[in-house]
Amino acid sequence: MSGQTVTIILDKIYNKSVPKPTSLRPGYDIEYSKAYCHIYSIEQIEKMVEMEKIYDNLSIIRSFETPQQWAIRVKATLQTLIAEGYRSFYHVFCLFGSFGQGVTKTCYNHWAGRELPISYHRPSVHKSQMAICFKCWKLVKITEVKPRKEYFDGWRRWGYEIKSEDLMKDHWDNSCFKAEIATIAKNTIPSAPNFEPACISPARQKMISPTSYQSSNCGSNTSEIFISSLYAKQNNLLPSINYLNRPVLKIDDGTEITIV
Repeated sequence: MSGQTVTIILDKIYNKSVPKPTSLRPGYDIEYSKAYCHIYSIEQIEKMVEMEKIYDNLSIIRSFETPQQWAIRVKATLQTLIAEGYRSFYHVFCLFGSFGQGVTKTCYNHWAGRELPISYHRPSVHKSQMAICFKCWKLVKITEVKPRKEYFDGWRRWGYEIKSEDLMKDHWDNSCFKAEIATIAKNTIPSAPNFEPACISPARQKMISPTSYQSSNCGSNTSEIFISSLYAKQNNLLPSINYLNRPVLKIDDGTEITIV
């Protein structure tokens, strides 16, 4: 378990001691990650490379596979790794699809009496640029983003940086939100075959938890879920506004989600 994320920092002085990485994907370059996280001991390097190789081996989309087939094949193993607390420096919020094979460079250490890893090069990013989101478990296309200009107080100068979450922001704000809400709706509809939802007039509607289900129209199949504004703010949910000036989102099955 890494317990630490990697941020790409682009600064002329800083990049003399921590060389600029080869890719604008935080954590992609192991050499940069080692310097950024101050990983110097042989034991730390071995643990780091071992964990990254596990995730990287899962990330490889085989030549005869589609990204969808790859996602189905690795999902169970991936979920087990995350549930048991094993974390990657690179695959932090998603498993990036890749191709080729990771290459570990080793040297024989006479003191240890064995080969020890001194560097590791990841497989290449797959041409599809697809990844499996750890939040909604859907396939999403992840492209590189432009570095963000930041002022570093400690250095008293401007520089540029990219964080792992920057690659995920567009997905989290859009399709990931819809998938999460759809899952809430699916998991909260009662399973009883003779379930008859009760009508609730607008005047009597009140805020309920996001895991509750109510129907707002007895004459149609349209269902409605109410989510508190606090929950929405905590989860960065930004849906559209309806004619009553209330935040609302309609998902594919017709369910309306209203923030109150």
